[in-house]
Amino acid sequence: MEASARPPRDTAAVLRWGAPLIYLAAIGLLYINNSPAITFLSWQWVLQLVLLPLVIAAIVLRVRFPHALPLLGIAAIAAGTFSVFIVGMMSLAVRRGGARTWLMAAAGSAAAAILISQRDADLGYTPGEIVFGVAMVVVIVGLAPTLVGGYMRAHRRLAASVAERAVRAEFERELAARQAVHTERERIAREMHDSLGHVLALVTMQAGALEVRSTDPDTVAAAEQIRASARTGLADLRAVVRALGEDARRDPAPDLAAVPRLVEASRAAGATVGFRDELSASDRTELSPAIGRVLYQVTQEALTNAHRHAPGAPVDIVLTGAPGEGVRLEVGNPLAPGGDRGAGTGLAALRGRVEVLGGRLDAHAAQGRYELSVHLPWEAA
Repeated sequence: MEASARPPRDTAAVLRWGAPLIYLAAIGLLYINNSPAITFLSWQWVLQLVLLPLVIAAIVLRVRFPHALPLLGIAAIAAGTFSVFIVGMMSLAVRRGGARTWLMAAAGSAAAAILISQRDADLGYTPGEIVFGVAMVVVIVGLAPTLVGGYMRAHRRLAASVAERAVRAEFERELAARQAVHTERERIAREMHDSLGHVLALVTMQAGALEVRSTDPDTVAAAEQIRASARTGLADLRAVVRALGEDARRDPAPDLAAVPRLVEASRAAGATVGFRDELSASDRTELSPAIGRVLYQVTQEALTNAHRHAPGAPVDIVLTGAPGEGVRLEVGNPLAPGGDRGAGTGLAALRGRVEVLGGRLDAHAAQGRYELSVHLPWEAA
C-alpha cells in the first residue's frame, strides 16, 4: 500500500516544481521566436536582454498590472518579437474590455505593420504583397488575441453567472424548506393549543365547580390545587406555542445599522464606494424596522449589481430623509464599456417590497451612468 501511494506524491512534487520552470522556459522561448537571431542588430539584442526580465515580471504580475505586458510587447515588436504582445494582448482582453483594450490592440498592430512593411520593402516585395503581409500581421497580432481574450472573458462571466444562479436557487430551496417546516410546526402548535387548551380549560372549570360545591375542606383544597395547576399548564402551553411561532424570527434581518458594514466590505474587496449618510441617530431609531430592512436590501442589491456589471467603477451612495419628506436612497455608478446586463429579477423583487411600503423604485441608465433611487414614506416605529 505504501509503495503504491508513493508515486502520486512524487508526481505531485514534480508538477509543483517542474510546471513553473517549464512555464518560465516557455516564456523565454516565446520571447525570441519571430526573427532569426542572425537578423538581429546589436541594439535589438540589447533591447531583448533588457526586456526579458521585465516581461517575466509582467507575466507573473499580469493580474495586478494587466496593461504592463502589452506595453512591453509593443517595445518587443521593435526588436522583432511579436509573441510578447500577442500573449499580453490576450491576457489583457481576458481581464479588461472596452475602448482602452482596443486602443492597445491598435497600437501594437500599427507597430507590427510598420515593421513588417519596412522589412518587406527592403526585401523587394511588391506593393500587393506588402499590403497582404500587413493585413495578416494586423489580424494575427492585434485582432485575433483580442477577440479570443474577449471570448474567454465572456465565457468566464457566463460560468460565474450560472454558478451564482445555482447558489441562489439552492438558497431559495433551503429557505422554502425551512419555511415549510416552520409553517408545519405552527400548524401543529395551533392544533395542540386548541385541543389541549380546551381540555385544560374544562379541567379548570370542573375544578372550580367542585371547589364551590364541595363542603369538605380537603376536597376544596385539592380542587383549588387542580385549578391552579391547570392554569399554569395552559400558560406554559401558550408560551410554547408563542415560542414556536417566533422561532423563525429569532435572527432578525439586517437593517440600516448594517449598511455601513456593507460599504466597508466592498471597500475591503478593493471597490471604490462613497457613502454619505444624512440621517441622524434619532432618525434611525424613529424609523420603522421594515423601512430599514428594505433600504438595506436595496443597498445590497445595488452594490452587487455594480460590482458584477461595472467592475472597478466607483459607486456613490447617498441616504437622506426627514419626517414629512420621507427617506431617499440614491446609488449611482458609471457604466462599464462592454458590461453585461442582468436579468433584473433582483430589482423586480425589491420594487415589489418597496411598493408594499408605499414607496417607489426607479432604476435607469443615462449619460454614461446607472442611477438607482428609492423613495419611501417616513414611517415611525
